[in-house]
Amino acid sequence: MDPTSKRQKLVALLALASSPLIFSSLAWPWGRRAHEVVNELASKNLPEPLRTYFQSRQAYFVEHSTDPDLLAKDDPSERPHHYINGDANERYPFPRLEEHFFREHRAPTALEKRNGDVIWQIETYVLRLTKDFKDKRWDDADHDAVYVAHYAADLTQPLHTVSNYDGQLTHQAGIHARFETELVNALNGRLKLAPQPAAAILNLRARIFGEYLASYRRSKDVLGADRSAVAGRTYLDPGFFPAFSKAAQPLAEERLSAAISFVSSLWYTAWVGAGQPRLLGAARSPSMRREEK
Repeated sequence: MDPTSKRQKLVALLALASSPLIFSSLAWPWGRRAHEVVNELASKNLPEPLRTYFQSRQAYFVEHSTDPDLLAKDDPSERPHHYINGDANERYPFPRLEEHFFREHRAPTALEKRNGDVIWQIETYVLRLTKDFKDKRWDDADHDAVYVAHYAADLTQPLHTVSNYDGQLTHQAGIHARFETELVNALNGRLKLAPQPAAAILNLRARIFGEYLASYRRSKDVLGADRSAVAGRTYLDPGFFPAFSKAAQPLAEERLSAAISFVSSLWYTAWVGAGQPRLLGAARSPSMRREEK
């Protein structure tokens, strides 16, 4: 493809990306590679015997990491499960939403559903996974673990937590894909990830809401990195992406590390909540071996 054709293609893609109709109808995820990385490393971030169990199924979790996105393409009702735009209703730190979700344990209102209900969806699938483990329904557990991971990872992507999810309100159209797909793909193999070890979550809704607030706070940093990188140039300038990558790489690494820790902790919490049942093909932990003596 000649340079003129390449430029025309890029301009066309940017124009398509800035369409309000397109953005209002799609659920924007972390890119495929990001979800694969999260699921792969979350499987390794677990204590035994869960680590052996999940790593024995790692190929499935990686291959199916974006199944919820495929569902969202065909099912409009699935799309709001991937994000939350709390700032459409009130200002940070969203006291009314916190009251409804965390303190009163309410289901989402119609308005909250329209603005994204990923925080409720995470809880729903953790409870489903807990029941799968308890009932030893391994195939269902695999499916629901994928959905837990996908929704949890989406929540850690800062642009899934704001109304300005693609920079459409600040003349930064395309930032969503630049951050979660183009940047992650460009840094593949060079990301420095340091997730906290998985731990059982004592208050699930409190942890979910805390992850939401942490992710929302980072949205300004992501938008700021993009704004700084494009200052004095256009998005088609050869100097833009290296500048953006330098500014945004630490943000991507921090958010992906948070996703890995969050996902593995949710998986672990589901297993603990099920009573730590013996897992199909999993290694026994020292405590389990002691109990069997």
